[in-house]
Amino acid sequence: MAYSCFTTVATLLIVCAAGGLHAQIFIGDERIEFEHETKVLVKQLAARVDKLESDAAEAAKAPVSFAAALFTTSEWIHLGPFNTDTTLVFRKVITNEGNGYDSNTGIFTAPVKGLYFILFNGNVGNSGALNAAVLKNGVNMFAIYDTQGTFSSATNGMPLVLEKGDKLWVTLWANKSIFDQSRLTTFSGFLIKAL
Repeated sequence: MAYSCFTTVATLLIVCAAGGLHAQIFIGDERIEFEHETKVLVKQLAARVDKLESDAAEAAKAPVSFAAALFTTSEWIHLGPFNTDTTLVFRKVITNEGNGYDSNTGIFTAPVKGLYFILFNGNVGNSGALNAAVLKNGVNMFAIYDTQGTFSSATNGMPLVLEKGDKLWVTLWANKSIFDQSRLTTFSGFLIKAL
């Protein structure tokens, strides 16, 4: 007897016996029995459990966090304005657990899939206006904007779901400037929860 769909709640009872796997479905008081290919079902379940355990172990052993400042020196340095959009490279690495941040490129690459909190703080440079954004794989996720004059600052941050290998970086938009003195302009983030 074959059933393609059920309009009521069914209870499934799986019984493993030496001869194979039997499943019983109860619909009301009626009991329906049928056999499944034991090896196929067990292999599928075992593969899924192995994958879940592997993913959980990878996420648990590798905490992820990074924090970097724009410049390594304690001198006041202005960057920009430039005629084109410019990727900011944060050179002074303060934290880099999980080795996701590259201080040569300014790019954070997510080492594991998860929910991350990302934060960017910038200080207005000598152009008197700052407009910069955090990009995920080239797409603007959030930005800061400040036109109150040189040395004022703006901060923004948000949780982002990142797949393993997703890339984040900060872009200074054309004709804007930014400044730093070792740790005033920063790009940082951390893994809230592996997914």
